[in-house]
Amino acid sequence: MKANFNHQIKLLLLLALSFFAVQFSQTITGNAAKVDPMYRIATTKSVSLRMKAVNYKTKTAFWNHPYRSNKASKKTHWLRNYSSRSLLATKQATLKNGLQYYYVKVARKPSVAGWIYAKNLTQMTMVSLGDSITKGWTGSSYATAPYPQQVGSQLMVKDTNLGENNGKVVGDTDLDLTQIVSQTDFSHYDIATIAYGVNDYFHSSLDDVKQVLDEQIKAIKAKYPSLQLFGILPLDCYVTSFGTDQETDAYNTTGYHDYTLGELCTAEAQVYAQNGVKYLDWRTEAPDIVPATINNTIFGDNLLHPTQATYDKISTVISAFLEENVK
Repeated sequence: MKANFNHQIKLLLLLALSFFAVQFSQTITGNAAKVDPMYRIATTKSVSLRMKAVNYKTKTAFWNHPYRSNKASKKTHWLRNYSSRSLLATKQATLKNGLQYYYVKVARKPSVAGWIYAKNLTQMTMVSLGDSITKGWTGSSYATAPYPQQVGSQLMVKDTNLGENNGKVVGDTDLDLTQIVSQTDFSHYDIATIAYGVNDYFHSSLDDVKQVLDEQIKAIKAKYPSLQLFGILPLDCYVTSFGTDQETDAYNTTGYHDYTLGELCTAEAQVYAQNGVKYLDWRTEAPDIVPATINNTIFGDNLLHPTQATYDKISTVISAFLEENVK
């Protein structure tokens, strides 16, 4: 009986020790090591970067001052708890020994902030898939600042523009969604947007658009589960009604394949929603960018391709949408 009692006491002690060990691992305590003159801050500059955690260990932390730079330096949060969140860097400090730290705040949770060693952070990246509007064609030349470039700047990420003139959802050329997806290594990116549809309105059946878009979204998500994927529905444009010379808006005009551009938007929205992909719908988010009442000054070619001024408006809306939804 005594042996059994002793065994139970040992088990209780082990459980108690395990409990305190777990509690300790989740609590930030203690100050940094003794201040080292070579760890003093030499320079500080302002930056605007959306970053993510990389190469971090269990005890990699946020600091209220860069490590060993100040006698009051201490850990405030564990980086591992925010490894899947955007970190917004506003300052960069270079120490006398050359090491660098960034001062960051967790996106949409600014109460979690501090200095993090630069090698534990990297700037986030975005890739934009789409047609000539993504590429930046104005109808006569390329825009100085197409929307992927502006959105990248506003989100503070590195941008890559894979827009192609005449690109469609349906098709097997290097311009189209299927080939772009198969040729792109999305492991290099944190965020991706898909923005096709207006060329399909002129060339593809609605069933084919839904089928191919669904297949390619599933292919991306299966191979790159950590990629933050978003859809951008087609912007309205102006077309000529059958049998007339009158221009009308495409959202409400039946095209060559017996559907309106608005119906294509609704179909794409359903595919995105069924695959758990958030999407931007111009009809609800910014209906005034292309009004149903004809205003040819919106487009460089009077019908389809935005002017730089319109690209600026588009970029602001897309940036706001992604700012709200990017983790």
